[in-house]
Amino acid sequence: MFGWDGRIGWGARKDIAFHECGHAVARVLSIGRVGITNANAIRWIQIDGGNPHVSVMALPHMPGLKEAGERLGIMEGTPWTLEQRLTIFSLRKIDPLEWARVRFFETAAGAAAEAKFRQVPFDSVWWDNQCSDDRALVSRTCEEVGLNEQEAKRLFWEQSKEACAAMDQADVWRAVTALAGQLPSSGRMEGATAIFIIQNALNGHSSEPGSAI
Repeated sequence: MFGWDGRIGWGARKDIAFHECGHAVARVLSIGRVGITNANAIRWIQIDGGNPHVSVMALPHMPGLKEAGERLGIMEGTPWTLEQRLTIFSLRKIDPLEWARVRFFETAAGAAAEAKFRQVPFDSVWWDNQCSDDRALVSRTCEEVGLNEQEAKRLFWEQSKEACAAMDQADVWRAVTALAGQLPSSGRMEGATAIFIIQNALNGHSSEPGSAI
C-alpha cells in the first residue's frame, strides 16, 4: 500500500495524498447539507504527475435554474453582482452562510489532514505555498456570499477548528487513511469509488482494492 519512497500506491507523495483525501472525506461528511448528496458529493479524484486532485461541484446541478435565472435577467457567462449571486442561492433554497461554512470546512480539512499526518500545527500547513489554491478558494467564497474580512476570519477560524477536530476522530482518520491507501498511481478514481471507500471506512468496514461497488 505505502511505497518505501514516501509515496502512496507508488504514486502520490504522502503529504499531498493525505491533504487531498482530507478534502474528499470532509465532502462526504457534508452530505445532506447545501444540496450535497451521495450522487454528487465527489466528481472524481484525478492523479496528475503522481499527485491527486479532488474535483467537486461548487454547487450541485439544479434542473431549470438557468431558465429561472434568465427570467430574472441573470445570464450565464456574464459577471454577476452580489445581489444576483444571492438570488441564485435563494432559487436553490440554499443559505449562503451555510454554504460558506461547508466550503470552509471542506477547504480547511485538506490542511487539517496533512497537519495530522505530518504531526505539525494546522497553521504551518495552511500558510505554506502548497495551500495557496485553498486560500484563494476561501477568498472567492467570501466574495460570492458578501462576507467582510472580520466575518470571514471568524467563520474560517470556526470551521478550521471543526476540521481539525474531525481529523482527530478515529473513524474520520480511518477514512482518510483508507482512501489515501487506495489512490491509483495515475489516471482517475471515480467519485462513486471514492465515496464507497470513505463511507465503508467511516462505518468500520474495510474496502480493499477491487471491491465491488
